[in-house]
Amino acid sequence: MEKDFKITSAQHYEDTMIIIFEMQEQEDPLTLAQLAEMEIMMKAAERFEEEEL
Repeated sequence: MEKDFKITSAQHYEDTMIIIFEMQEQEDPLTLAQLAEMEIMMKAAERFEEEEL
């Protein structure tokens, strides 16, 4: 996933939050790549919250 991942709409934010939740709920342990991807998405979500909500 890109390091400059940016959420551009409320729908994109919602979809991203669902993906994060699903990753956290999966039974198998997350790989390092998945953890890094989730961290990038969470940071993008925080930026979107600060700027748009």
